[in-house]
Amino acid sequence: MMMNAVMRRRRKPFLLSVALGLLTGAGAIVPVSGAAAQGFSNVEASGTVVDPDGKPIAEARVIVRSNAQGFTRDTTTTREGTFSIPELPPGSYQFTVEAPGFTTYSEARVQLSIGSATNRFVLDRAGDNQDVDIVVSGRRVASADFDRTTTGLVVDVADIAQRIPVARDLQAVLRLAPGANAGSGAFGGLTSVAGGAVSENAYYVNGLNVTNFRNYLAPVAIPFDFYQTIEVKTGGYAAEFGRTTGGFTNATTKSGTNDLHGAIRFNWEPNDFRSITPDTRGSVNGNSRFDRIDFIAELGGPIIHDRLFVYGLYQSRSITSVTAGRQYFDDSDTYLGTSRNFFRDTSPFYGAKVDAIITDGHRLEGTFWSTKGRSRSFTYGNTQSDANRYDYIRNIDGPFSSSLTSEYGGKNYVGRYTGVFTDWLTVSALYGRNENISLTQSFNPQGLSLPPVNDARNPARVVGLTTPGGARFEAEDVRKQYRADAEIRFDAFGSHHLRFGYDREELFSYQSSVGDGGGVGYRIIRAAANDPRGQAVGTDYLRTRTYNIIGGFNSLNDAFYLQDSWTLMEGRLVLNPGIRNDRFSNDNAEGTTFYKSGNQWGPRLGFIFDPVGEQTDKIFGSFSRLFIPVASNTNIRLTGGELYFDRYTQFGGLGANNVPIAGAPLVYSAGALCPDTGTRSCTIFSDGSPRDASTQVAQGLKPQSVDQYQLGYEKRLGSWRFRAFYTQAKLNEVLEDIAIDAAVRDYCTAQGVTGCGNIWGGFHQYVLANPGQGARITLSDPIAGESTLRTVDFTAQQLGYPRAERTHKSVTLEVRRDFDGIWSLEGSYVFGRTIGNYEGGVKTDNGQSDTGLTTDFDQPGLTNGLFGRSPNNRDHVLKLFGSYRVLPFMTIGANTTVTSPRSFGCIGRVPASIDRFAGDYGAAGAYCQVNPDGSINTNRDVTRPSALIPRGSVFKSDWLVQNDLDVQINGTVGTADAYVRLSVFNVLNLRAKLNFNEYGTDGEGVASPLYRDVTQYQSARSARIQAGINF
Repeated sequence: MMMNAVMRRRRKPFLLSVALGLLTGAGAIVPVSGAAAQGFSNVEASGTVVDPDGKPIAEARVIVRSNAQGFTRDTTTTREGTFSIPELPPGSYQFTVEAPGFTTYSEARVQLSIGSATNRFVLDRAGDNQDVDIVVSGRRVASADFDRTTTGLVVDVADIAQRIPVARDLQAVLRLAPGANAGSGAFGGLTSVAGGAVSENAYYVNGLNVTNFRNYLAPVAIPFDFYQTIEVKTGGYAAEFGRTTGGFTNATTKSGTNDLHGAIRFNWEPNDFRSITPDTRGSVNGNSRFDRIDFIAELGGPIIHDRLFVYGLYQSRSITSVTAGRQYFDDSDTYLGTSRNFFRDTSPFYGAKVDAIITDGHRLEGTFWSTKGRSRSFTYGNTQSDANRYDYIRNIDGPFSSSLTSEYGGKNYVGRYTGVFTDWLTVSALYGRNENISLTQSFNPQGLSLPPVNDARNPARVVGLTTPGGARFEAEDVRKQYRADAEIRFDAFGSHHLRFGYDREELFSYQSSVGDGGGVGYRIIRAAANDPRGQAVGTDYLRTRTYNIIGGFNSLNDAFYLQDSWTLMEGRLVLNPGIRNDRFSNDNAEGTTFYKSGNQWGPRLGFIFDPVGEQTDKIFGSFSRLFIPVASNTNIRLTGGELYFDRYTQFGGLGANNVPIAGAPLVYSAGALCPDTGTRSCTIFSDGSPRDASTQVAQGLKPQSVDQYQLGYEKRLGSWRFRAFYTQAKLNEVLEDIAIDAAVRDYCTAQGVTGCGNIWGGFHQYVLANPGQGARITLSDPIAGESTLRTVDFTAQQLGYPRAERTHKSVTLEVRRDFDGIWSLEGSYVFGRTIGNYEGGVKTDNGQSDTGLTTDFDQPGLTNGLFGRSPNNRDHVLKLFGSYRVLPFMTIGANTTVTSPRSFGCIGRVPASIDRFAGDYGAAGAYCQVNPDGSINTNRDVTRPSALIPRGSVFKSDWLVQNDLDVQINGTVGTADAYVRLSVFNVLNLRAKLNFNEYGTDGEGVASPLYRDVTQYQSARSARIQAGINF
């Protein structure tokens, strides 16, 4: 029997030695067929063979033949009548089941997919007519998969693309799964799973990890038509799947077959079919455009019949967009245009997959794709003068202001070997590499390197005074992945299917960032009441912000796992005990390891019980402890040579090209010593100097982890499946950077040490820590005249940070009716609640994508008021999608999602009386000015007392109701199948208000009249036209 099993990377001798050790230690191993296990890209056909009375048939022969690639695999049933044939590529198979004394059953086309590969075969007893050579009879009943405690969704992409209106991207498919919802628009439409952050998901393609390890956001891009299946695991997954505390996406790509096949597809999303989204304060959506055209060519077939196959895809595309901006002046309640940006990307995509069947049971696979591309954008209009502004009323552009050129993507490949050596032993090995390289450069009309300059002296009329240019950002992320796995089957107090493996990832990140004007930006400020720098009301002064970084950084993740599927009670009970050991390490720019997690043991425990004995019902439950590695963004920002500080000086007027002239420094009590001049007139976030690795992390840190529990019931009635389950996920630990300056100053005072305030000025030493716990920390500088660095044990109370908390609880109801060639229906309802003081990695409140380094725990005062409903909390989510073939040549599809509102609070500047340092972060806390009636003050000319506003306690967004419809007409062109399709999204053109300006004050603490302004509406009605030929 051929097995490819679970796919994992690793070094060579490990698997062989472990496998041999298990083989010799097991003694006499009896081949058995256990519960079906699903790996990264293949499925395991499993089930039972019984007689008409439901009694198991032992020694029945089960034969499967691939309709696509021609290979044949067979096995015999156990004494319980169970069978399994592992490591089959998803697809269509011919099944033949035969047993002495029974008629033979054969079915030409049985579809096997991840999560749907278990069947029950009922054989009729042979008749007395001995003249009949073969009698074909019996029946097949699709059964509940009895290896899977996994919840989520499995999608055949080619099938759903022809029947269901869905956007042609990975995230749109993920959001079909129960518990998977759209995250904030700030993160590009990524998906939140079970209330977690959009940065907690993992993405794999053909076993290759394509997750963005820099910040765990958007994965490596792959065209929609390159996918064959997409599986979304939202909970209960086995030990071989890791490095995530959210959802796990497991995708496969298309392959060649024995039949030469291909397709030509055309997709068009015309702007003329797009309704207008309402304007916001800053955008003129009526003058914006978006057009996209894709042309896809696919071809696959045999090189050697039944042995060697190839598949290739080429996609050309043209994406053009126009975005128009405007500026609101609250003092006069008027608008002026700002600029219009024109964007274009015509970069192609290409990829290929080769499958080689050496012999039945031994397979080689290789996949390659390139995502390299280049885009350009041009901006017309600026705010240097009213004459230069974009006239949004008459839609007239201003002068050319800037251009931006971006290069992105890279080449990706993965190779895998799978070998089925006996009925009880399968091994696999994988090596892959993926890369994402980006280069962005900005240019202005003068060809000069000019900094951005904002004149904010009138907060109601903040304007830019220059056309910035000269920025250059370079980034490179490269992953090398190794993996090996083995499966062993044996009998010992029941049937065991034991899987184990090792995988290793070697990661490299490089970044060089120099902003416009050499990495310097200016803001001209006019002091208001209670000015944070102590300036008299009406005084003009200058903030100069400097940011630069450069460095290359290595990280290493490895893990080994052991997972058993133990079948008892004649197949009615399956126990899934498993364990996974994750280890993570991260280096600074000098190659010194600053964080090493040690062994992180994550139990994966599950059970499945058949209460009726027919394999149509199952009770299932699981417990999983999940870990996620430290993002390489932490290496770059926390331990690299990052220079990031604000300098405050007198404003000396404007010089050449409107670049401000800095006057004398503004020395103020809360200021830090500037890294270059040494004057106390700066706020320093990073001083640019190389850092001792031992001073950047607390000792004995634990990585972010989540404990997840699930309990549910599933029932199959013919082509219908019903499922209900409860999920609870609790955050255990998080890793975040915390400022310890306040704690060090208090420590020095208690120890009678002077001069600490000159060093730890509030923003000097940030340390990676587990917030809310005591920490052993090495101070960054010697104190008390000592020549060595002192290590101090701080209590949680001394550090002043609360423990990071997040708890998700939900009840999910699912129904599914499989497509029978006429109609299908799938739906879910989730009632859930996600509360805590930590979203997880990124921060929706302010759109911060610095995974693990958000402002959440930067200063104790910034944590006040954070506990509440998470930005990703959705109390109610209803999803319903399906299709109906109304005529032999016409299919109608529908997709509806109803989502309850998001809760909002108020973001503002933390008063100095609450935290002496948190206020320097600007509007980053949960304090806003409150009127006597309890409402938020939005009048900038009136100053009210500040009050703590708990997260999500002020107002809510609208309910989101999204209705999508499409219709497809099928026909023939010669011998080819052809189709034309129209998809309409948001058919009713609803305009829900989804996101709002949550800032109740500006950075200086002045009340903001823009609080509660809508920043994002539901996307307006749009349409997509598709046409294609399949041959």
